[in-house]
Order: sequence, then C-alpha cells, then structure tokens
Amino acid sequence: MASESGLTGLLNLIRRLMRPGWMLSLFMLGALGCAKKESRQEATPKDERARSIYTVNYPLAYFAERLAPEGVEVLFPAPPDADPAFWKPTAAVIAQYQRAGLILLNGAGYARWTRYATLPTSRIVVTADTCRETYLQTGETMKHRHGPEGEHAHEGTAFTTWLDMRLARCQARRVRDALIELAPESQGVIEAKFQTLDGDLTELDARLSRAAKAWGDQPMLGSHPVYQYLADAYDLRIGSVHFEPDEAPSSEAIQELESLVARHPAKLMLWEAQPLLETEQLLRAQGIASVVFDPAARTPREGDFLTVMRANAERLACATGAEPCR
Repeated sequence: MASESGLTGLLNLIRRLMRPGWMLSLFMLGALGCAKKESRQEATPKDERARSIYTVNYPLAYFAERLAPEGVEVLFPAPPDADPAFWKPTAAVIAQYQRAGLILLNGAGYARWTRYATLPTSRIVVTADTCRETYLQTGETMKHRHGPEGEHAHEGTAFTTWLDMRLARCQARRVRDALIELAPESQGVIEAKFQTLDGDLTELDARLSRAAKAWGDQPMLGSHPVYQYLADAYDLRIGSVHFEPDEAPSSEAIQELESLVARHPAKLMLWEAQPLLETEQLLRAQGIASVVFDPAARTPREGDFLTVMRANAERLACATGAEPCR
C-alpha cells in the first residue's frame, strides 16, 4: 500500500510539472539564470576596460591624467629606469594592454614592441599621426648601449615628437577626443580640462620660442639624438653625439665630439640628465656649457611633465640669455 501511495504521489507531481504555467516558469527561470551568468561574464571585462587607459610613454600618461574624468585610471607600466622607446614589456604586461579600454600610442615608430604585439586595433589611438605631414628622420646609424634596454640605435624616424609644443598640443587634442569617445557623458568635464592643459602647453611653446630666438643661428649640441623636433620647431641647429650623463665619455666619444665641433662650433650642449662633473669640466675646457633639457619620456622622480618642461625652458632661457639666470 505504501509503495502504491508513493507511486501515485510521484505521478501527480509529474502531471503538475507538465502544466503549461509550470513549464513556462521553469523555462524562464533557467533562461534568466543563463542570462545573468552571461551578463556577468561579458560585463565585468568591459567595465574593467572602460576604466583603464594604457600609454607607452609618460607625456601621454600625463595628458591622459590631466584630461581623464573621475573613475578612469591611467597606467604607464614601464619601469622608471627603462627608456620607454626601447623597453620590452613582459607577456603579462602586454596582456594588461590588451584588456585596456584605450591604448595611447605615440606614433613615429615609438615603443617598438607594439609592432610585434597583438593589440586590439579598435582601442588604439596613435596620437602623433596626422599632427604633421611627415615625421623627422634621425640620420643616425651608430649603435650604443645604455640602461637596461641594452644595445640599440636611434636610426630611422625621430620619435620625441612632444618636444615640439605644437605637436604636444596636437597629441593632447587626440587624447581629448579619444577620452570623449570613451566617456561621452563626461564631455564637458574633459573639454574644460583640455582648455587648461592647452593653455599650459601654449605658454611653454612661447617660452621656448623666446629662448631659441635669443640664441639665433648659433650651433648647439645634443648629448643624444633625441632633440630633432625641438630643433625643427624652434629653429635650433643641434648636432648630436652619444654621451651618457652617468658615464665618463670614452676616447671614441671624445673624438666624435671633436670631429663634430670642428665643423659645427657649438658652445652649448643639451643633456637628458645632469652629466658627471668631470664630463662637464671636460666640455667647459673646450668652451662648451652644459644645459639639462630632460625629454620627460619617463615618469619623473619629482614633479610632473609640466614642471619638468618649465624647468627645461628656464634653463635654456638662462643659457641663451633670453631670461635672467636664477
């Protein structure tokens, strides 16, 4: 009897489950569960991407930080002692770039690793492209070694585009446009921030122009071939050597300098960082003054892009006689 009663109860349960209302409810519950699961799987990565911007050098990171609305994170993962132009990120770091909502590249061949990494093209903005008709060429083929990047050469396309403040302003505009596309609800905030940034860069452009004008057409030297856009923008005649600020120059480097000065009699050399005292004295003995003009490709130990560039302009203006020295 108990067995028959249990069988009857089971049959009645099956009949109730087979009713249309029950079947529809079960179907909708199952579909809702799948939809929620799919929504969680799809939404989380997209939300993470929307909040992150990855850049390949510090100037772009600075522009993005100045313009980004609240809730957008800007990341520049290159180590502070690495030259971002020649830095080679690990596979794990490249994966971070691949998950970003926006990837800001410099252009002009900068960050060579991006040529070989698979990055989502729909999320890439090459900021210097279209900012001028043609990029400048370095005219350099000599290989040399400094920093953790090892041996490399500066041949081919010159890439420190942002040293021409007009190009820097153009690159900042490209960053602004990309941010507005990424966060259209914050367009007003981004536009207002851009006006302030653009004003800062315009002021720097005018100050560099005054410093260069005071020097006129006198020759100048660069300790590295990184000042092409600075020279082009402000009509400076800069010839380049390969001196490292933290190393005493080799006999070959000194010969290179003497050969260049014989045909390019410069009285001023621009340095990416403060040179050794003995190097500075060696140059001074030849009538060449040393001036630090940091390209600011890396995150500075102190201050930011604007303070670094203002200090560059002040030192250059002092050296050229455009402004009193402090």
